[in-house]
Amino acid sequence: MRWLSVPLWLLACLPAAAAPPMLVTIPYMEREAPHRDYADAVLALALKLSSDKYGPYRIVQQHDETVIRRQLVQLETGRLSVAVAMPAQEWLDGALPVRVPLMRGLASFRFFLGQKDLLPLYDSVRTVADLKTLSIGQGPGWSTAHILEDNGFKVVYGGAHATLIPMLHSGRFQLLMRSIYEVEPELRAQQAANPGLIVVDNFAVFTYMPMYFFVAKSEPRLAERLEYGLKKAYANGEHDRLINRYFGDSMKLLKTRRLKLLHVPNTNIDKSFFERDRPYLMESVVELEKAARR
Repeated sequence: MRWLSVPLWLLACLPAAAAPPMLVTIPYMEREAPHRDYADAVLALALKLSSDKYGPYRIVQQHDETVIRRQLVQLETGRLSVAVAMPAQEWLDGALPVRVPLMRGLASFRFFLGQKDLLPLYDSVRTVADLKTLSIGQGPGWSTAHILEDNGFKVVYGGAHATLIPMLHSGRFQLLMRSIYEVEPELRAQQAANPGLIVVDNFAVFTYMPMYFFVAKSEPRLAERLEYGLKKAYANGEHDRLINRYFGDSMKLLKTRRLKLLHVPNTNIDKSFFERDRPYLMESVVELEKAARR
């Protein structure tokens, strides 16, 4: 067999083999709220906008539902590439946070599901001290549970997400804290099975709560890529269009005439998180956080 000699300059001109796509494994969670679909959409947007620098990608979603506490374990073991969470120490230690807030601080507004026959009790709440007299349901591994416990609230833990509204209905606790974008979808989904379920409309909690992508430590290039893509999405307006598409209706809750926002400090993070995130936050979040610090 005769070997052909190819000049080095010609080899340099040949097209490089196509790079394999970056494989991105994401969790599956079943929820009656738009934030899961939003998280998937903003992830896809960040990956698309970063293709110019980082190349092709492929998103693979798990088939079985994975609760939030289990997602961190799977990030640590490499079974997941990325998950969405609010910063708490175990997440900051166990994964790489992409420090661009996903929701412009919208998760800082925490509303409550309650029971219609407890309306007189809810109407008596005027202050944080009043709210501390009521019991609040939380799920295992929720970052809000740490905040409530650290601030002296009565926290009652349930099991998986599906168990919590039946526990509220049966009187195991008096309120179930949910985000502004979860509370109404869960009311619509659960009201028929749990008569008397309501959204409490005279008070809500404000606590600055950023939400980030957390990436497996074994995939630092993915973390860099998502930060690059998210910043492009903020700069070109595509991120805001997604926010309005998924959460425009939810934000109307903040205009409820008799709503009083009660400030509760977020003990999971220090002040540097807000200062770093400030350029990406809604104006209302910035003003409320600044007022709380005065």
